[in-house]
Amino acid sequence: MAVPKQKVSPSRRNMRRSHDRAISQSFIEDKKSGELRRPHHIDLSTGMYRGKQIIAKKVKKIDADSAQTDNATIEAPASK
Repeated sequence: MAVPKQKVSPSRRNMRRSHDRAISQSFIEDKKSGELRRPHHIDLSTGMYRGKQIIAKKVKKIDADSAQTDNATIEAPASK
């Protein structure tokens, strides 16, 4: 069984881990929509990838709370 001869010093341990940090992700501006997206990824706002429609465009959901408040503000015409 392999057993280390000496304790690894904190300096050597940290030097070994120097490449394990989180790196910042790169973004590019989409040519057609102008939104930021990751390179070689689908544009989620349009569903396009390399000029082809891959997924259907997202539809915005209406919140139930906002729909109820909209209906509450509309009043029915008064009947005679």
